Amino acid sequence: MKHFDKKESIYVIRKMSVPHCARGPLRCEKCKEMEREKKICLLKVYFEPGEIARPMIEIYKNGKKRLCEYDLAKTFEDEKEAKDYAKKNALNLLE
Repeated sequence: MKHFDKKESIYVIRKMSVPHCARGPLRCEKCKEMEREKKICLLKVYFEPGEIARPMIEIYKNGKKRLCEYDLAKTFEDEKEAKDYAKKNALNLLE
């Protein structure tokens, strides 16, 4: 497995619901609605905490589960389109 520098940008592709806001589906009706719709998402993952609040996602790195912050970079119709986009834009994709 490749070793990742803390400041290196890592991207992952996940099928997930896109959050509307930080309150989440338990406290926000729009988040609750959006939770029902799953999309193919390209996420930029940060292994070190940043200075702003971001949603969190579980990532496996070197066989260990880590909880990392992420930004939603883009959504796609299917996984192939997402992988093609990552390849075309030379994104470091964690698979």
